[in-house]
Amino acid sequence: MTASHTPDPQHPGRTALGRALRRALNGYWQLIGAQLAAAGFDDRKFPEGRVLALCARPGETTISDVGRRLGITRQGAGKIVAGLREHGYLTVAPSPTDRRERVLSLTPRAEQFLVTVQDAGHAVETRLRAEIGDEGVDQLFRALDLLARHAGPLPGEGITRAGGWWPLRGQQAGDGS
Repeated sequence: MTASHTPDPQHPGRTALGRALRRALNGYWQLIGAQLAAAGFDDRKFPEGRVLALCARPGETTISDVGRRLGITRQGAGKIVAGLREHGYLTVAPSPTDRRERVLSLTPRAEQFLVTVQDAGHAVETRLRAEIGDEGVDQLFRALDLLARHAGPLPGEGITRAGGWWPLRGQQAGDGS
């Protein structure tokens, strides 16, 4: 029996691989969060950062778009957007094509937040390369890409290239990573 099939005795129904992936993701976000806090962005949390990444995509983004992409109601999206607007991350303007809609735009603070997230992600990868080497990181990405191919897109993803979804290591802050 391989490690991926070994049951987790503390969490029946979970495997060692599943637990390791959850712990790794938690550790990743802890490292990112520490760098964000050090840069003065300790006031953002999921799903707010994801909303900012959605708004960074080309074209207009509306509150309804945010709700659809996150899989939540328009009202729920509106609450998240209101908080981001209140803290200086988004501006909200009437849509020129639909009076019922509001178009969201990033402020310079939001743009700097997204750059900081991207830089923090690169710093984590650099740290991993120092610890386990280029080949170790490349093997990690191959394994994660293999698992990700079976999942399809997360809510809000949809960026494609010839042959399928973007692999994990090619994503940028504004494209769902």
